[in-house]
Amino acid sequence: MVNLQGEWNLKDLKKNKEWLLELNKSDQNEIIRATKHSLSLKKSVYKITKEDFPISSFQERINIIQNQIQGNFGFVVLKKLPVKEFNDEECKYMLWGLGQYLGFAEPQDKAGSLLHMITDTGKSVDNTDNIRGFQTSEELQFHTDGADIFALLCIRSAKEGGLSKLVSSVAIFREIEKTEPELCEILLNDFYFDTRAQNPNEKQIQKLPIFVKHGGLISGLHKRKYIETAQRFPDVPRLSEKQIEALDLVDKLCSSPEFCLQLKLEPGDLEIASNSTTFHSRENYIDYEDPSKKRLMLRLWLSLYNGRPLPKEYEETREWEPTFKRRRENQLNI
Repeated sequence: MVNLQGEWNLKDLKKNKEWLLELNKSDQNEIIRATKHSLSLKKSVYKITKEDFPISSFQERINIIQNQIQGNFGFVVLKKLPVKEFNDEECKYMLWGLGQYLGFAEPQDKAGSLLHMITDTGKSVDNTDNIRGFQTSEELQFHTDGADIFALLCIRSAKEGGLSKLVSSVAIFREIEKTEPELCEILLNDFYFDTRAQNPNEKQIQKLPIFVKHGGLISGLHKRKYIETAQRFPDVPRLSEKQIEALDLVDKLCSSPEFCLQLKLEPGDLEIASNSTTFHSRENYIDYEDPSKKRLMLRLWLSLYNGRPLPKEYEETREWEPTFKRRRENQLNI
């Protein structure tokens, strides 16, 4: 297994399918048993530990996931998890239990929510201070979530649309570094991001580069939509023409068929990806009227048990602050 450090393009993924894992009947039965066992304990989902979600042979799959995320493509897609064997609430135990083998669950909002149900609330990001893209059916531009990785489990897909997209942010950076060094330098300098009223330290904005070089690695944190909504604050400098040009180039490359992997997540598909080395997006979608059929994803943000070094620039960001603190407490990878 080659150490790619998260750098890939679409040709690489077509040649090497190690990022795609399809569960067999034995895998499914083991996860069903583990989920039922965790449910039988009558605990809150947030109290479930690895010991409460016992797996044996599936540990080999966990090892593959860890290797892919931390040293190779930086993401995996697991197919055919047995979500149809359980209701929505019970599926939370499945995702949470699997997550316990990968890392520590981290808060995804100011309220400290450790597990999000991703569905359309009928609201919009525009003209609001705190609504976030995942709460809408709107297109999500390429962006990063919080903590080392996100784990997104499809329970139900939309009636139409909602295609998931993934790119290697490392490959995007390397391409810009090679072809547009002036714009690359701009992306290594600060941008202002709207925190969407989610930062525990009450800051409305955060300032950091799109890309950071640290410990011999390239890390990326990108949210074009929130860079643009931050412009509503009078104390935020206006975006320069060169900054806009650099952001446009990132968007162009992310949408390029050379770099962009497009996935239709089906019920039972689990996408797990590094936030340091991937950007992801989602097309807009049309949902069912029946609430019981509406698109539903379950999401965890996890700090890996042995994650990569973190740059100082991430210390007070709402995406990385909990992970940064956890690393510091363990005196690891700072």
